[in-house]
Amino acid sequence: MSVASSKCCMIQNNPYICTIIQIKNAMNYDANPVHLLYTPEEMRDRINMIMDSRDHTTGITFVNLCYQLIQIAFQENKVKKPEGVIVTSEELAPEEQVRVSRILWELIWNHKIFLLFGRSELLGLSNGEDRFVKY
Repeated sequence: MSVASSKCCMIQNNPYICTIIQIKNAMNYDANPVHLLYTPEEMRDRINMIMDSRDHTTGITFVNLCYQLIQIAFQENKVKKPEGVIVTSEELAPEEQVRVSRILWELIWNHKIFLLFGRSELLGLSNGEDRFVKY
């Protein structure tokens, strides 16, 4: 145990609390919007994968699609972040939202997906938002 940690434990008089304090002090958090490390082709593949996994009658909202992309990117270590930083945001950076939007429009123009307007009882909180649905 280092001098600093033994001093901390003596002050707290509880090694468990001391460890928690040391861990919290060693971590850096970033709540800024997320930047992804996907190439355009990789991003298109992930969007298609998400679209394929959705019900073709309810589709997926833009917000939910972006959230799903972030979750996949975390699993694949494709989130841009400095070393030693824990990203806590669940929102894509504006530039990333533009990238996603361009791919969605490309898919619409190529008749791979379409916009579904209207309400669905199956959607709950996202009811009323426009959704993207695979043909």
